[in-house]
Amino acid sequence: MNKLAHGLITLTLASTAVWAAPAFAQMGQANPGTGEETRAAPGGDDLKIGAAKPIAPPKIDDAGASRAAPILDEDKAVESLTILTRSADGSISRSAPSEEMRGLIVEDMKREAGKGSLNLEESGDPSFGNEEEAGRQVFGPDDRVQIQNTKVYPFTVFGYIQANSKAGQGSCSGTLIGPRTVLTAAHCLYSNDDKDWLTDVLFAPGLNGFGDAPFGAHAAESTSIVEGYITNYLGYYGSVVPWDLGIITLAEPVGDSVGWLGYANYDNLGDFTANIVGYPGDKDPPALMWRATCEVSAEAVGIENFAYDCDTYPGSSGSAVYAYDEGLKQRVVVGVNVAESPAANTAVRLNASYVAWINSLWK
Repeated sequence: MNKLAHGLITLTLASTAVWAAPAFAQMGQANPGTGEETRAAPGGDDLKIGAAKPIAPPKIDDAGASRAAPILDEDKAVESLTILTRSADGSISRSAPSEEMRGLIVEDMKREAGKGSLNLEESGDPSFGNEEEAGRQVFGPDDRVQIQNTKVYPFTVFGYIQANSKAGQGSCSGTLIGPRTVLTAAHCLYSNDDKDWLTDVLFAPGLNGFGDAPFGAHAAESTSIVEGYITNYLGYYGSVVPWDLGIITLAEPVGDSVGWLGYANYDNLGDFTANIVGYPGDKDPPALMWRATCEVSAEAVGIENFAYDCDTYPGSSGSAVYAYDEGLKQRVVVGVNVAESPAANTAVRLNASYVAWINSLWK
């Protein structure tokens, strides 16, 4: 049985056991949405999803020199979590962490990687209890499952991201965690190679192929990343893995209709079933939604990242990594899929600092 240790004690009527749940400040609550038809996206036919080239997850090798060294200087660690935001008109703003966030950053610096189990009665998502309904398709060792009905919650919250860069039009995956807030990876929004932001960012929730966008395509009002993703870059991706986190703020609150997932910091994250839903680019036809699952051991979890062997491919970058919390009866995002290496794939972990960072941008 997979279990997850939480922070705030709650009681469940279904069991005599006492389970702990994250404090609200360390958690965003899930919402299934109203199910009402979404308003037409501003721009109408100008907001179209096309055959973009999937953005590949950056690679990190197993050599120590290719990985970010821990930041030991408190001021530099705090500055690394400064919010950089690009508005749709191209203007850039900068917002330094609050004193409250500074305290959380310092605590995360001191805290060792959580060891132990998730206080989840069962971290597997009950939505996938019937493999035939989920549309399971197996290709050799590939155990990914195609989501054929993307018009029902929770699949309505997962979406296809399209954006323009100097290299052309690229695609990633993202997850609604608020009415207008999409969680993704920083490398889907900013290119360290180009030293520039991606532009004309669109998000299509529940996309089921290029000809089927049931909830339309929605333009970004702004995109935000962690400043450390730029300032700590040393010419190779491994130097900025811990800061590969991004937020898209949509112009319209599509989440009010289609819903969103919760997100949380669990101090003792480990030994849980990870779920990743997104748009891998190796499938034909393209732009279909696929789900992968795998087990994440406590030994593979650090303060800033965790590793796993879930199948990820170009286009899966930015997908939320979530677990099902049986005590809370909701899916909880605990990380963001960002990178691959010969040994395992990597997610940025939503620790206390990052949850506070997301809270400050949540809309």
